[in-house]
Amino acid sequence: MDPILSRRSVRKFDLDKKIPYDDLVELCKVAESAPTARKQKSRRYVIIENKELILELSKIYTKSTMRVEECNQMIAIIGINPDNLPCPDFEVIDLSCAAENIMIKATEKGIGSVILGTYPSKDRYIPANKLLDIQNGDFVFAFICLGYPIDKDSFYDSNKFDISLVTHIKE
Repeated sequence: MDPILSRRSVRKFDLDKKIPYDDLVELCKVAESAPTARKQKSRRYVIIENKELILELSKIYTKSTMRVEECNQMIAIIGINPDNLPCPDFEVIDLSCAAENIMIKATEKGIGSVILGTYPSKDRYIPANKLLDIQNGDFVFAFICLGYPIDKDSFYDSNKFDISLVTHIKE
């Protein structure tokens, strides 16, 4: 299974099975190996396994296709205050690359994932910042909900590629 081609958004998890903490740390480690503009330190991570906090966070995502309360483990990707970065205009790219690395590695390990976009929606990142006590201009960029999929066929290559999406410019 190629984890890039097989990665899918998984929204239903087996809540009786927990991802080992060391695996969650490994997901943060691969996130941090993602590229950044000029090697800027633009992100950090919060591992969340507190069910009460997850229930509070679920109130922010009432219009999401993911029922957050049906997840028992998450990683929050935190953006560093852009005023403290050499290339702040590229921070969102840095953070997006980190999120993708988490989801690809999770797929490789048989862990389901789905991203909950938070930033730049003030309706989401301001209350999320408050719940996680994120301060000093830092912000919650996204949450990655994680867990072992209920559906054993969650990962598959659907061959979404269409050659008409490619333009080739030569000489």
